[in-house]
Amino acid sequence: MAYSERISDTKYKLIVCNGYDCNGKKLRIRKTVTFSDNLTPKQLQKELNTQLVLFEQEVKNGIYLDGEKITFAEFTKKWFRDYAEINLTPTTLVAYKQKLNDRILPALGHIKIGKLQPAHLLQFYRNLHEPDLRLDNKYIPNDNLLEKLKDLTPLQISNETKISVKSCRRLKRGLSTDYSIAKALCKTYNLKLKNMFICSKPKTLSERTIRNHMGIICSMLSTAVKWNIIKENPMRRIDMKKYQKTKAKYYDDKQVAEMLNALNNEPLILIVMVYLAIDIGLRRSELTGLTWDDINFETSQISINKQRHYVVGYGTIKDKTKTEAGVRVVTVSNKVLKLLKQYKNYQIKQRLKLGNAWQNDPYVFLLDDGKAISTNLPYKWFVNFLKRHNLPKISFHQLRHTNASLLISEGEDIVTVSGRLGHADKNITLNTYSNLIKSKEACVAKKMDEFYAKMNVG
Repeated sequence: MAYSERISDTKYKLIVCNGYDCNGKKLRIRKTVTFSDNLTPKQLQKELNTQLVLFEQEVKNGIYLDGEKITFAEFTKKWFRDYAEINLTPTTLVAYKQKLNDRILPALGHIKIGKLQPAHLLQFYRNLHEPDLRLDNKYIPNDNLLEKLKDLTPLQISNETKISVKSCRRLKRGLSTDYSIAKALCKTYNLKLKNMFICSKPKTLSERTIRNHMGIICSMLSTAVKWNIIKENPMRRIDMKKYQKTKAKYYDDKQVAEMLNALNNEPLILIVMVYLAIDIGLRRSELTGLTWDDINFETSQISINKQRHYVVGYGTIKDKTKTEAGVRVVTVSNKVLKLLKQYKNYQIKQRLKLGNAWQNDPYVFLLDDGKAISTNLPYKWFVNFLKRHNLPKISFHQLRHTNASLLISEGEDIVTVSGRLGHADKNITLNTYSNLIKSKEACVAKKMDEFYAKMNVG
């Protein structure tokens, strides 16, 4: 049942009865609407009836929420249930939940979403620049905490906090611990972390990480606007420091040659992975998601159409590519095609050797028993490989940057490079490798001189 109550000539209160509470009392949801004073009585009545029907539908469908009554934390639960879990990938979901639970909700969760002001968001933005907000900092118990714990045994602390006995012994001795343990201890004993621990060599969050936090808030508040919970997004009125992207790190030609020479004596699986990453710039998740069906040995082409990665709480999952543009077909060099054939023959021999013990996972990169490698293994292997050969430190992902740098250095156009990398927009490629592209600008003048010389000008 829905009805309205007149407040003034242009203002009305809409009321919808939405069931009963546990005591049998009717639950009434209310909303105040204001109309233009230019409407005729007939137009006003028509608009009022329309608003009343829409409001009743929102209430009955569970869409309507009053921003003046629900907190930001309460809204996040509905946002996850009705939007995020439907539209976002598990990887993004986990990243969002971690940032919300670790930093955003402790600071802003208690505020009514309709009362959330730019001032609140600016204060949070400033707080994110403080050095004690990084979760990888080390925390050393101070005298206050040591006094609190002096009459407790490590076993007692462990039983009450669910922290390992070994970590509790370290705390009792005043040795450093990580954020999760410090947080769990303070939560159990209702203590303030800042008053109980000294942050050792505090590092601040990167500007990129800070912007990611603010971006999550902005996205959620934009949804709240769409759902008519709030009238406008206060994040739109926040000015943040301009984000300076870090330069992409990669190997130059000589370093690539040195690395590939060192690679010769490594296991074939590592050789193939590194060559593939350099040859076509695959992401690690795309590499570990490759199946033999994706490789066409006749055309020398590889179809990249999925990724495989580990997500906390979900395990190892197979998923679509990072973006729609990530679905692509790329041509590999003869060198890499030859290595892939060699590696496939090796797997065939292993399968025949093990017989029924062969696990027969469908992916290209397998352990010697036929089971798919873990998604983090390429990174671990590569780090260990560089260390053993005393090569400059880069991450496995930076082999992708190396691929782009080699192509750009050889004069390949940005559209082609962008397409091979699977970037959604060529501007992503331009922004990521802007410094490398600028360094090629000087070569243009030289080419023009060569052109003038051919024309016998001057």
